[in-house]
Amino acid sequence: MAAIKKAGFDSVMFWWGNEFDSTDGTKEERFNLAKKEGLLVSTVHFPSTNAHWLWFTTEEGELYKKQMIQAVQDCGKLGIKNLVIHTTRKHITPEPNESGLEKLSQVLKAAEKEGVKLAIENTRFLRYNSYIYKNLSSSALGFCFDCGHAHCYTPDENPLEMFASYLTTSHIHDNYGPAGSPNGMEAPSGRIDLHNLIGDGNIDYKPIFTRFKELKLQEYNLESYCFEHSKYWGLSMQEFLDTSIKKLKENVI
Repeated sequence: MAAIKKAGFDSVMFWWGNEFDSTDGTKEERFNLAKKEGLLVSTVHFPSTNAHWLWFTTEEGELYKKQMIQAVQDCGKLGIKNLVIHTTRKHITPEPNESGLEKLSQVLKAAEKEGVKLAIENTRFLRYNSYIYKNLSSSALGFCFDCGHAHCYTPDENPLEMFASYLTTSHIHDNYGPAGSPNGMEAPSGRIDLHNLIGDGNIDYKPIFTRFKELKLQEYNLESYCFEHSKYWGLSMQEFLDTSIKKLKENVI
């Protein structure tokens, strides 16, 4: 957190789950460290491991709803404005249904009470976003635009424009589109969703940031990592963070 602050960031976004406690500390510890360093925490990410449970009519579905409501209440208590959620888990794609809408309706009621936006992220399948926005109405219903997902998963669609009226936060990272890497092969990680730093890919950011400005977006969240396939691999943590904010500032219009 101190390194993030030193690089010049004024906010930090992180995972609101327990999966990485052994390496990252608990979510509460991360939040307190951020506040100690003077970093704002206005967006957190709800765990996506069981996102497909949203559409289940089983005990898993009920548990998933309760976990989302608890996360919304956590955010309200701590003053976190945005809770980002996925609607599917990778290629696990139950049909969107009334059961999922009912769960989300209850979560949104809690979010309204807490003053929190439930930001639905664009992933592989935009029909889930469309289904939710078509069938639910709530002042707490938001949208997290992930430019990397849009580039590699839905290059022939425009989720930023499709769901612009709901935009409340963002995930910003780079990749090489459906091909996966500059030479047309998938990266060593076997992924096309590389989460690279701006400039380590071929996304055209100018129209994205122009639209962000038009929509008066307040949240510019980098979701970029430094993996072995990255051209920035080998930098120290501080060097990577310094480079990250430099790349972001160069693109913010």
